[in-house]
Amino acid sequence: MDYLRFRNGFAKYPHLAMFLAYVGDSDPFEPPTKLIVLKDIGTPDGQWGLENIQDIFRDICTFKSDDMDRPAFVCVSEEGKVWFHLPTRIEEDIADAGLHKSGCLGLGYLGGIKQLNNELFAFGLAGQIYRRIAPGKWEHFDEGLLGSINDDYDVTDMCASGGSFYAVTRMGGRGRICSRSNGIWVDEFNPSGDWLNAVAADPTSGTVWACGRNGALLHGSAQSGFTSVGNLGCYEEFLSIAFFKGQVWVNSVNAIYTYASGTLSKVETGLVPKLQNAHRLQAIGDVLWSFGYDDIARFDGEKWMRFVCPGTKLFTPKA
Repeated sequence: MDYLRFRNGFAKYPHLAMFLAYVGDSDPFEPPTKLIVLKDIGTPDGQWGLENIQDIFRDICTFKSDDMDRPAFVCVSEEGKVWFHLPTRIEEDIADAGLHKSGCLGLGYLGGIKQLNNELFAFGLAGQIYRRIAPGKWEHFDEGLLGSINDDYDVTDMCASGGSFYAVTRMGGRGRICSRSNGIWVDEFNPSGDWLNAVAADPTSGTVWACGRNGALLHGSAQSGFTSVGNLGCYEEFLSIAFFKGQVWVNSVNAIYTYASGTLSKVETGLVPKLQNAHRLQAIGDVLWSFGYDDIARFDGEKWMRFVCPGTKLFTPKA
């Protein structure tokens, strides 16, 4: 039976989120992409909207510039199309990005988009990072990191802290954590040696956290260096990082953890059935969202709530 699966999701507000979805038994990297919006109207089901787009959108974020009265959802396709969800929709193209379109550098697909400070960045294979400098104008932001065709590493995430930018990669021989503070990217020492999937700056301390394969959890900065702080014997592949209620939160596909006092602790959501999977954690306002491939949930600090999208796989409590 066909059912929807989520490729990614992102919340604009505590009560409003958008998802990139596809039909479960199809190739997840073939069009169309289904854009799904969830608005919490105070019911377990919420209010859902659906639209099909004939592009392969890989990631989603929000962006607000000085000339916008509210944040807009922004999606990026693997070939470098950037789509702004505004009353009058705006499409932009990152000319050098992508693999097959005319005029691109052929370095590979993009897989991420993110607002850092007041700027918008897109990133992907072979060290590609692009910064939006004006409407419709994107420039390379990858000196020292940009590779060449067939380079087998992938910029998976970025953050900014203390006047420096940070990026992490996966694939290749080992994961990399890089910093940029004087116009060029340089490698920092990755004590885990493992692929890295996410990097985030703690909003209270300004220190930087990164996570990845084999329980990799790093903490530090470009000034102090990075140390491994994860649990010995933990071999989860951590996918994202969030800061909520004074704690560091990380997740693997099948579990969510908090990190405090030098120890990782698995989170019990109390959902029945239990949380099926997680792909991205996002703290916004006074809630924490968990976006999974099949399961969407939100935590208000006391109780978890699941939202079930029509067309997704049904959750049936075990007998």
